[in-house]
Amino acid sequence: MKEVLPKEVLSKVSLALTIAIVGAAQFAFAGGASSGCVIAGSNSAPLTIEEFADFECKYCVRGSNTMREVLKNYPGKINLVFRNMPLPAHQNAFVAAKAFSAVCLQSPSLAYSYQKELFDNQDKLVSQGEPFLYEVAEKLGVDVTKMKSDMNGEAVAKSIAEDQQIADSHNFKGTPSFMIGTEPIVGALPYDEIKKVIDKQLGQ
Repeated sequence: MKEVLPKEVLSKVSLALTIAIVGAAQFAFAGGASSGCVIAGSNSAPLTIEEFADFECKYCVRGSNTMREVLKNYPGKINLVFRNMPLPAHQNAFVAAKAFSAVCLQSPSLAYSYQKELFDNQDKLVSQGEPFLYEVAEKLGVDVTKMKSDMNGEAVAKSIAEDQQIADSHNFKGTPSFMIGTEPIVGALPYDEIKKVIDKQLGQ
């Protein structure tokens, strides 16, 4: 049975405030994307998957695990872009989104490891909150001082705002959601169903 999250809508007021803060500043994010974070693959891969997720969303853990399986089974064929979509119902979701984006500014490969650690230890994020974000970063070798500074900077704010605008353009209301090539997918669908979409997009 397909699992699809209830429709949770990110606060339009918060988004508007974020966009107002960053204004019209230009920003080129790690991995060459205008927003989001390319955490695996390259721009030369034939298929791009955009993963919209919230670090406190339990369904996003399943979605992330599926993406890891996809990367393993489609070597060289997938360009995976992670996009933040923190939901207002989750206390630590927005600060976690800022932390992830700040790590990605330092290194997309570190960001991939960072999001994996946060999802694998989601219970600790929920119980410990912001200090856990820095604990994981330090464990992975992230420059935590720079990370903390970047979390409150213009680039991170603009990235999160842009990710939400893109989610809105796809009419995504809950997490996880995915754009697999040109196909929108909502919910933590089983790997076999995701595979069918990927194969169709790849023309297999």
